[in-house]
Parts: sequence; structure tokens; C-alpha cells
Amino acid sequence: MKKRFAIIIAVVLVLVLSLSFALVGCDKNKNDNNQTNTGDNTGDNTGDNTGAAKVTISWYNGSTELKVEEIEKGGKATNWTPEVPEGKAFGGWYKEASKTQAFDFDAVIEEDTDIFADIYDNTYAEDTTVYYLVGTGAGDMGASGWNVAGVEALTMTKQDVENENVYAITITMYAGDRFQICHDGSWDGQFGIGGIVGAEYCDGTNPGDGVDYTAADQKCARVLNGEGDVVFEGYDEFNKTFDVWNIILAAGQDGKYTFKLHTFPNAPAQKYIEYELVEKVAALTETHKMYFIGTVNDWATDYEEGSALELTKSEDGKTFSGFLTITEENYAAWTAEDAGNELEGKPVCAAFKVYNAVDGQYYGINGNNICLLAGDYAVKYTVEDNTVEYAPLAYYVVGTFIDGDGNAVNFSVMEGVTPTMNVGEGVASVDMTAVDVTGKSDFSWIASEGKPGVMAIKVVYGSELGIKSWFSAEGGDNFYLAEGEYTVTLDIATGEVTVSALE
Repeated sequence: MKKRFAIIIAVVLVLVLSLSFALVGCDKNKNDNNQTNTGDNTGDNTGDNTGAAKVTISWYNGSTELKVEEIEKGGKATNWTPEVPEGKAFGGWYKEASKTQAFDFDAVIEEDTDIFADIYDNTYAEDTTVYYLVGTGAGDMGASGWNVAGVEALTMTKQDVENENVYAITITMYAGDRFQICHDGSWDGQFGIGGIVGAEYCDGTNPGDGVDYTAADQKCARVLNGEGDVVFEGYDEFNKTFDVWNIILAAGQDGKYTFKLHTFPNAPAQKYIEYELVEKVAALTETHKMYFIGTVNDWATDYEEGSALELTKSEDGKTFSGFLTITEENYAAWTAEDAGNELEGKPVCAAFKVYNAVDGQYYGINGNNICLLAGDYAVKYTVEDNTVEYAPLAYYVVGTFIDGDGNAVNFSVMEGVTPTMNVGEGVASVDMTAVDVTGKSDFSWIASEGKPGVMAIKVVYGSELGIKSWFSAEGGDNFYLAEGEYTVTLDIATGEVTVSALE
């Protein structure tokens, strides 16, 4: 019995060993096959086993799969043109089924990727829509004033082109002028810089939020001419795709332009804009004429020369400043929170922006209205970056003061340096210390001109952004003080200033 059992075990061992050798042989064959099938795909099965990882590219027309291919991870997809039925046309490859972003064939592929074809109906259908430009600017776009209902002078003319829908208009534009193409009195049809042939995302600063972006952020766009110069630019103002961003003429590109809109009623997404520079024109000599606009004047844009709402240009032309009085009558029926301003919790406020009457642009803070409560304010607009600053007015003593770093603060307001006066019953007053400043080169005139003191002062109504009213000694002169402690008092009604030494 034991002998029979031993024989059975021996047979089993032989079978197990045989099976093991067979499996090893299979694995070897499998490895050999892998080596021969990872070559250059020429069919001779002589390639090397590089061990490179693979990714799959799936090409689609809608939900229909056109083809599937494998490439090495980190490689690039190869562009190709699919066959399309009669009456259809191929418009390129896109990153997503919605076909909003063209596929970048220069990008490396690190994971399985789907690519979508734009195949559309290209049979002709007549377009009877009326298209017009909506925008603003110093040139012809100034007639629009963002009137979405359309302006006759800015209506595009349909061209006589057989089996094509082409609309054209020629306008004069200056740097900063902007527009969109709209129709039927609705913003729903707006079409902008993303529709111009050659438009692309780019690096740049979005003036809406002041943030610098790269092309990958898709917040700024541009159109280049044949010489590589930026002709048009745009940016994301309302978190929309760049096909509806404003078309803005870039600096140095002033001229007369013809724009042509091509439309396809059977495939609306295929519409596009071409442009042509017809004639260069000289840049404007006056680019800024700044006014306050808002609930203080019911947002009206028709100003008389020398209006009280006009801001004053600085001598160097870099800034414009003005003073704005807000009363409760100027309050609007919206909350400060709705207007995007910092007056959180206030039930109502007045709203304003700074308006450039030359090009029709409005400037607030981060694109929002500035909301203020009743009071007097100094406002400054800076040309270089289109920023607006404001500060409430108060009474200050100004003069030959020195800041904490030893720098001269010469008859201007500086918080924490020039004394702020306290307002009481019809008067403003403050106690202050006069020091000897005649050793400062900025103030050497006090001693050299024989003035009776070591410090000069006046009283003003203003802020660090500007001074509205000056209150002086008799004849408009300064008060000259010896070293010591003083009380400075202003009678607000009469404008009379008295300076008395503290005992």
C-alpha cells in the first residue's frame, strides 16, 4: 500500500515540475513579444523594449469616436483632417466637447486625452440680422455711449457677396477706444476680441482687478499684426469667455479700420471678424478731460466748460484732482454692499466714478462704483494706471513740518505729521509744538528772508490728496512762530485764524 502511495506522489511531482517549466516558457515568450511589439511600429517586429509609458488619445466628433491611438507619455498629438460628409466642413480640433478652447498640438500629453472635432453645417443660409457696434471712445465709437439699442452711424452694412453673409463698417479709432458687435438690442449677442482672426490669450495685467496674469490664466488677450505689434487687446471683465470681451485699440495703433463680420446662420459658432488698417491717423493731443459722474448728476455725461464737477490737471499731466461734496440727497437706493464698496452695513450711500469725456471711459475702484456718505472729499485720478483715490476733507495745520525720518513736509498734509484740528461749535482748533526748522535746506528762506520766527504755518481744509481751502494770516501771509507750544484756532464761518502761545 505504501509503495502504491509513493508511486502516486512521484507522478504528481513530475506533473508539477513539467507544468512549472511550461509556465516559465510562456513568460519568456511573453517578454519576447513585448520586446518586438514596442518598436517603431513598422511591422518588422525588430524594435527595442524601451519600457516607455503609454497614453491613449481618443478623437471624437461629438460622442462618435473617430479613432483611438497610443503615444508615448510626454509626446505630442499629430494634427490630421477627418473626412466629412457633403454639406459639412471641418473647423479644427478642440479640448472639450463644448468646443470653446482650441486644442494645442504643441502641448505635451501626460495622460489619456480626448480631442473633439468641430464639424459643422456649411450650407448657405441668408442672414437678415442687423449688426452694429456698441462701445465708447474718442473716435467714432464715442457716438455709441454703450447704447445697446444701436446707433445708425455704427450699423454694419451687409456686403454683396454671393452665397456669403459679410457685414462691414469703417471707423476711426484712437488708443483705448473699445467696442463689441451686438444685434437686436440685446447683450446676449455680443461678440468681441475672441472672434477676431488671430486672437490669442497672452500675458498681461487685467485692469479690472490690477492683477498680472499669464496666458495660461486666460484673463488677457491680444491680436498681433504682421509685424508682431499688438493692435487690439482685451481682458476678462465679467468672468466670460474671451469671444465676448471688448475689442480695445492698443497704444500707438490710432487709425481708420475696416471690420468685416462673417456669419453662418446654420452654424452660428463659426462667425468671425476680420480687420484691415485703412489709414493711420495722428494720436490725440488731448487724451483726458476728467469729471465726476454719478448720483451727484444722475450719471449725465453732458458737461459745461468749467463745470464744478471737473477735475484739475496737474502741471506734469500725470494726475487729475478735484473735490466732491456729497449730501444725503445724493444717496441712491442700493446698499454699499451691492456696490462693492467698503461701507459695509450702511443702508444707502451716494455713488460716483471719474469720467473721461474724451474717450467715454469710467473709472472707479476695481471697476466698481465708489460709495460715499455725506461729506466733503478730495479725489485724485492717476493717468498711468487709471486708479482713483479719495479721502474725506478735514482741517489741518500745515507749514514747515518735518516727518519722523527728518524729511521736509512743506505746506502739504501728511497724516501723523501735520496736526489735525478738532471741530467744535463753529471752530476748529488744535494744540501744537513749534520747533526750529531753519537749519533744513528746504526751509532756509525763513532765516534768509528775516522772517520773525523759526517755523511757518497756515490752516487748510483738505487731505493728503489735495487742499481745497487755505486760511492765512492777514494779507494771506504765513504765521511765523518762535519755538514753543501754541493753540491754533479757526473760526469756520469767517475764516479767521488766531494763534496763541500756551502758558
